[in-house]
Amino acid sequence: FEHTAAVAKNSSSKLEPRHFFPRARGMGGEETATRTIEDVQSEDAAFRAAEATAPPMDPAEEGATLKGMLSDAGTCDRCGRVAAARWVSCESVADDARAMGDEELGVKIGRVVEDLDAPHLRPTSIRKRLDDGVDAACHGVVTLLCNLSPK
Repeated sequence: FEHTAAVAKNSSSKLEPRHFFPRARGMGGEETATRTIEDVQSEDAAFRAAEATAPPMDPAEEGATLKGMLSDAGTCDRCGRVAAARWVSCESVADDARAMGDEELGVKIGRVVEDLDAPHLRPTSIRKRLDDGVDAACHGVVTLLCNLSPK
């Protein structure tokens, strides 16, 4: 309480309004422009346009790709480090996925992608991002597995 009283005593009672957004700082401290909702909507529209011209999802390929990731010790170790407790909570779903046929698993993946409007959760897309060094793609694996789980 003493600290709070000292802060209150030294603070002015009037707050200055701020009518601007501060510039965002990048990892190295450099300034970057603030992204607006219009920027995000524009990027989303471009992504959706590219997706519309992409080949249709091949359930067998998507199922085989997910099973390959779940059978790869390096990918599992990596995602275990990145997604930690969330990764562990998906172990039984991962076991069930490994036991399914590629086509059956791919159809279930297709439903999740459709239901969530999330083409970035396609295992072929996740695998590409992991291969490109994007560790955060492990969160996509976990999200996909959690949504494959019977509810």
